[in-house]
Amino acid sequence: MNRRDVLKQSALFMGYSVSVGALSELFTACSKPVSLTWEPIFLTDSQANTITEIAETILPRTGTPGAKDIGVPQFIDKMLNDLLSEDEQARFIDGLNALDEAAEEAYGTSFVEATPAQREALLLRLDHEAAKTPLSLWGITLEDSPPTAFYRQLKGLTLLGYFTSEQVGKKILSYDPLPGNFIACMPLPASGMNAWNE
Repeated sequence: MNRRDVLKQSALFMGYSVSVGALSELFTACSKPVSLTWEPIFLTDSQANTITEIAETILPRTGTPGAKDIGVPQFIDKMLNDLLSEDEQARFIDGLNALDEAAEEAYGTSFVEATPAQREALLLRLDHEAAKTPLSLWGITLEDSPPTAFYRQLKGLTLLGYFTSEQVGKKILSYDPLPGNFIACMPLPASGMNAWNE
């Protein structure tokens, strides 16, 4: 074997060893859960990751910002911490764990590690299976009503956090802080005008 062949083989060997290490790290990185960019106050990091992916599946980024861009997961975390009783918090966490178990049963993986199509299919199934929201009067649920289904509660918090955010209210929906005359039925132009947020 001459010097040229030795150099060529050692270069190939080095290339293989570098490629195997890089591929190994790539596959390991793909299996790691996404790290949070915010600090949850009520949820664990794992639960916050799941909530983040659920919210983003419900309201993904398109021509408008998604749930992650607006900070909906942080809003949900704060609402759970500040407004729910201990029983309601425990019921919510049980529902979140059940959702992850349903993903594991259906796809053999957690919700966070499922593909976007699997996430969407699971949430659509939960939406169809969830009981209707209990009757309420001015937003106050009647005492003898059954508790709201987990998915309905989570979806409601997601939509509330999104559509009451300052960014959506001022940049996506039309906003008029000093409205003029009330016009009950006004034709909207075909394009160029946003829906009203009031």
